[in-house]
Amino acid sequence: MSEKISAALEEITPLITAHGQGEKFVFLHKGESKTDLTQFAYGKFQPGEACEMHRHETMEEFFYFLHGEGEYIIGHAKIQVRPGIFLRIPAKTPHLLKATGMADLEFVYFGIATL
Repeated sequence: MSEKISAALEEITPLITAHGQGEKFVFLHKGESKTDLTQFAYGKFQPGEACEMHRHETMEEFFYFLHGEGEYIIGHAKIQVRPGIFLRIPAKTPHLLKATGMADLEFVYFGIATL
């Protein structure tokens, strides 16, 4: 395995998220390091975009918001997100993210496989 040690945002082709809305720029995929990291990426939702309620059985997710406004529902909690907010989503916890502001909602996130 060759471990990736650098990447530039402008060199990454954006992908539509697995939820069908928003886009992500994946810096590191599972298997590109010798860790339990599943993905490290920069994401962006346009105003009004959202992902459906879902959960990950064997992965925790971590988000840090850079720009815009949104709402994250994690379990029964509703959290308003804005630049500077950090969130951890435990494995098996239902969650949903939506962009609620007038500008793009931008964030970095990563997933870690659980045992």
